[in-house]
Amino acid sequence: MELSENTFDVIVVGAGTGGAIAARFAAENGLEVCLIDRKERNKIGNKICGDAVGKEVFDILNIDHPSGKELSCTIKGVKLYSPDRTKCITMIDPRQTGYVVNRVEFGQRLLNDAINAGVKQFLDETMALDLIYDNDIVNGVTVKLKDGTKIDLKSKILIDASGLYSPLKKKIKFDIIEKDFSKDDAIICYREIIDFPAKDQEIQDLEYISIILDQEKAPGGYIWYFPRNKYSFNIGLGVFMDYKGKVKELYKENVFKEYVKTSNIEIHSSGGGVCPVRRPIWTCVANGIIFVGDSALQVNPLHGGGIDPSMRAGFFAANTAAGAIQSGDYSIDKLWDYNVKIMTNFGAEFAALDLLRRVLQSLNNSDLNFGLGKELLTASEILQIAETGGITLSLWNMAFKAFKGISRPKLLLDLNYLRIRMSEIYALYENFPRNYNQFEEWKKKVQVVYDKIHKMIIEVKNNK
Repeated sequence: MELSENTFDVIVVGAGTGGAIAARFAAENGLEVCLIDRKERNKIGNKICGDAVGKEVFDILNIDHPSGKELSCTIKGVKLYSPDRTKCITMIDPRQTGYVVNRVEFGQRLLNDAINAGVKQFLDETMALDLIYDNDIVNGVTVKLKDGTKIDLKSKILIDASGLYSPLKKKIKFDIIEKDFSKDDAIICYREIIDFPAKDQEIQDLEYISIILDQEKAPGGYIWYFPRNKYSFNIGLGVFMDYKGKVKELYKENVFKEYVKTSNIEIHSSGGGVCPVRRPIWTCVANGIIFVGDSALQVNPLHGGGIDPSMRAGFFAANTAAGAIQSGDYSIDKLWDYNVKIMTNFGAEFAALDLLRRVLQSLNNSDLNFGLGKELLTASEILQIAETGGITLSLWNMAFKAFKGISRPKLLLDLNYLRIRMSEIYALYENFPRNYNQFEEWKKKVQVVYDKIHKMIIEVKNNK
């Protein structure tokens, strides 16, 4: 589309899963929407990703489930392997069964759905350069169009879904918005999508995605093995950011060599990227602006999955924007409801899983082999963590676990301490303040829990 006007109710920056959903539902709410993306239209959806998404989000949003070319395979559950591969914990949760999608086809479908819903202006190959303010409220964005022209686009609400390294978040004037993140809160990934055209190697466990914890082969992260069909898979690994220059080498040595047993292959896609693995940013809104997806660090800290939360966030953002525009109030106080929805929905889960992730990264392979081998955390307990942020153990179960873990009493005590802190932080997020003026007091309470876990991790490392 050529630019026909420059004033809109909502401007959405970024046409990925979160941005496309936000644009679609904003348009369905009767708003005039401009959607921009820096990529060419036919490349939207092309992203380094595990490509898995749960079924539940499609029912919540009441949109079509993946089908046809956009669906690679259906997934029943997750298999979590110990470093020595002798223990596999199989997790099957009806809420989280889902799909592995063809990322480009799926992205194109969401984009087309948004345009068909009535998005007034879609601009591809358009760069967001800077924010425009009016009386300390964001009311637009300066962009560079595909022909090189710079122009100001005006909005009542701006939705930033432009990714982890959002150019707008870095330039925002509001101190309440976190502009940066620690390298310890991200992993760098490398992955390939590989086909076996001669059909001389079959993919194992077609109904499960597999995650392998291994601090030696994938330090600070994990190896993944996601089926696409009987003769195709998506494999890769994520590691600490300190391994930035070595991630491809680690992939070739520890993943490709182990899982590819024939030379007759076709590599359809390969590449690397950075994935956040922590709780969402403290606040995902400020005056006139809402952050969605990676720009708000809305990614599952345990496995880096971001498609599902970005779609939920896009839906919440569109509804919040519609309410604000109807009232004529674009302040942080009016947009605060978006924060409440995010933090009490998946934010609570992600904060609890963030604590679990930090502790898992501090354990060595011996601890992981022992903990998973002795089932100090079982499949049902891991699912309970994901659903409620903690584990409720009876006295009998605690005694039984103590017996199984008697040769590693410190590890058992550490895991129990972690369980208590996860329940604590989950409860805090469930009670996220409904008003902005209560936010700082709440934030201090959350930081106390993080400080406790930080001290525990230091003790764990000092005892190695």
